[in-house]
Amino acid sequence: MIAIRTPDQRLRIFISSTMKELAGARAAARTAIEQLRLTPVLFELGARPYPPRDLYLAYLRQSDVFIGIYGQQYGWIAPDQEVSGLEDEYLNAGGMPKLVYVQSPAPDRDPRLSEMLTRIQSDGLSYRGFSSSDELGTLIADDLAVLLSERFDLRDVPPAAPRPSRPLPAPASRFIGRAREKSIIRDLLTGGHTRLVTLVGAGGIGKTRLALEVGSDLIGTFDGVVLVALEEVSSADLVVSSIALSLGVPESPGQSLMELVINYLRSRRMLLIIDNFEQVVAAAGVLNQIITETDQVMLLVTSRERLRLSGERVVEVPPLEVPEVVERRCVAALRCRRTLHRPRSRSCERARS
Repeated sequence: MIAIRTPDQRLRIFISSTMKELAGARAAARTAIEQLRLTPVLFELGARPYPPRDLYLAYLRQSDVFIGIYGQQYGWIAPDQEVSGLEDEYLNAGGMPKLVYVQSPAPDRDPRLSEMLTRIQSDGLSYRGFSSSDELGTLIADDLAVLLSERFDLRDVPPAAPRPSRPLPAPASRFIGRAREKSIIRDLLTGGHTRLVTLVGAGGIGKTRLALEVGSDLIGTFDGVVLVALEEVSSADLVVSSIALSLGVPESPGQSLMELVINYLRSRRMLLIIDNFEQVVAAAGVLNQIITETDQVMLLVTSRERLRLSGERVVEVPPLEVPEVVERRCVAALRCRRTLHRPRSRSCERARS
């Protein structure tokens, strides 16, 4: 059933920013929102007999779109809180569409605000810069118009299909050995008790080849088996975008890539092979979020070190054993080199051949 609203219940746009520092920006944002006949939600619109945090969280829960405007100040931290109200608002905005704007230049930006902006980027959100209140008002009006256009009648229009995910690369050579490790990994991924398996071993030892072999065998078991290759990714902030690219999940204004990836995976039984994770191990929280917010996604990760996440099962990948016949030939050849003063035996000649 369609929810029928009274005329006063227009779409609510929550505006988050420091108040005194960005008073002009807040006023411009309010004007832009009202010109679109939407309702701006600002903390200062009325005195209320409640604690500040209770008030802004209540306003936030009743809002439909989150707008974050950031300048140089991180904001006040209450005595019983670890983050400022500014960051608390962002963290509690949940899955609502988000538009973020950052003032520039900002030569004296608080390091804690810089860290917050880095975390916003790692969530997959892009943001736009502005240098004046007038420019900000124009950006907000344009971006809200695009956002609403994309979401118009969303419940009645089927979502656009993601681009096809990448198939697993074809192996360049025949897979040899590792039957024991392969069997262990398969059992862990199909046993129903493990969601995260990490293959740990030295570089170049064959972790990727083993993971791809297991993944190829399990293609019929999952809705999809997708490789997320991180060999050229050196920043933890780029892990979410790499996962989205491998899955074929497109960006959408006002939503973080992480939200889009989670929404895509939530209804699917998939195996993600995430390769070379040791160089972005700081992004382990991304994998934990995928496991926490989905029910049927399995992760097979290759890394030089364990991730130390709850529920992780580690499979050590040792060096390949030398086949027995090759070992015998090597021993025979060694004996030949040690007895060069003697005539070579037929077995030595065979070992050299």
